[in-house]
Amino acid sequence: MLSLFRKIAPKAAAGLACAILTFSAAGFAHSAEEVEITVAHPYGKIFRPIHQKIIKEFNKIHPEVKVTLETPYPDYEELTQRTLAGIPLKNAPVLSFQGINQIRQYVEAGHAYDLSEFVKNDPRWKEEHAYYPSMMALGNFNGKQFAVPFAISTPIVYYNADLLKKAGVDPDQDFNTWDDIIAAAKKVQALGAEYTGLFYDYQATGNWMWQALLYCEGGSMMDEKETRVTFADEPGIRAAKTLRRFMDEGVMKDWTRLQGEQAFIAGRVGFYAASTSWLKGVQDKTGSFVMRTSLFPVGSTGERHLPCGGNGAMIITDDPAKAKAAYEYAMFAAGPVGTAIQVQGSGYMPMHEKGAEALKDFYEQNPNFKTSLKQIPNIFRWYSFPGTNTLKIIDVIKDNLQSIVSQKVAPEAGIRQAADEVTQLLSK
Repeated sequence: MLSLFRKIAPKAAAGLACAILTFSAAGFAHSAEEVEITVAHPYGKIFRPIHQKIIKEFNKIHPEVKVTLETPYPDYEELTQRTLAGIPLKNAPVLSFQGINQIRQYVEAGHAYDLSEFVKNDPRWKEEHAYYPSMMALGNFNGKQFAVPFAISTPIVYYNADLLKKAGVDPDQDFNTWDDIIAAAKKVQALGAEYTGLFYDYQATGNWMWQALLYCEGGSMMDEKETRVTFADEPGIRAAKTLRRFMDEGVMKDWTRLQGEQAFIAGRVGFYAASTSWLKGVQDKTGSFVMRTSLFPVGSTGERHLPCGGNGAMIITDDPAKAKAAYEYAMFAAGPVGTAIQVQGSGYMPMHEKGAEALKDFYEQNPNFKTSLKQIPNIFRWYSFPGTNTLKIIDVIKDNLQSIVSQKVAPEAGIRQAADEVTQLLSK
């Protein structure tokens, strides 16, 4: 374990290693018998190597816990489908790293294990300079802890600094508004038919990037009492017009997520608005040009109000021993060692202050990773609708957004149609 910290931050190694041992001792007593837990997660390219490294370190202090990883799922929606299907069959994963927007439905249905007693008796939750309270609160529902947040992201803008220079755009300027980005994207577009100014990842899981546009316009998905769908109110119409504007002004193509990402990596796109979670993978593949990141643009109201993406560790089991083992793995994964492994392997934000301190040198050497950290004051919980039709609602919104982007319907009509369909699903 100490060797891991020496690679991360030599000055912090000894202190952090001691801290981990202290946390382990403060946790629950090790079981005399081996306990096996199954762990499910999405996005195999990102999280598989991360969990494999964390498990290796975890088993150095918890050799009695056998952690078995399930085959990765393509996204949060498919992980949710697998988990919900497994609950009545008693073969759901014991620990699953669910999208922050998916956890609510498990809590409301009584499937998520209540971690409140663990939290109450675990001194790690009361330590200063340890787990970030603002991050841990994302797993708290109605005053009870049902998940341990593990990897939290924000939407950011990636851009090709070399391509911008070629187009006569200063890559050192601030791209604070969509007007700034569209103006620069048009210059990239003018370089030739093989270039595209912008790709906005509006099809991202859980309508996440749509929520970012909406909330930056001062809107909301439902009213405060959750009695009425509100994302088609005036702020939502402005957000829908912004999305459509990318197409109408000719700076974006109607691509799939994969097409947009691959085109950016190939050096043919100026700006790429997407999750910081892909940062490590994108940065590793863009060695042929200088890639930089910038803050997500403010809306027309001047606001930057962002839903935090990412996932949290949620437990489903009737076995107290498995629940305890799963909780220990979740806390370790979000702790100093796990958070250091996770940040370096992805682009998500750290969950633990000491883990973040150990990454000081890493952040200095990798300034693109700092962008998401700067947006922490602007984040709030990724919204999820009440009821049991969460997955259907996500698809309804996604389909209507695609109609807007493909210019099949006007922005106002498209977003109102989505709101009407969601309202019907909420009434069922």
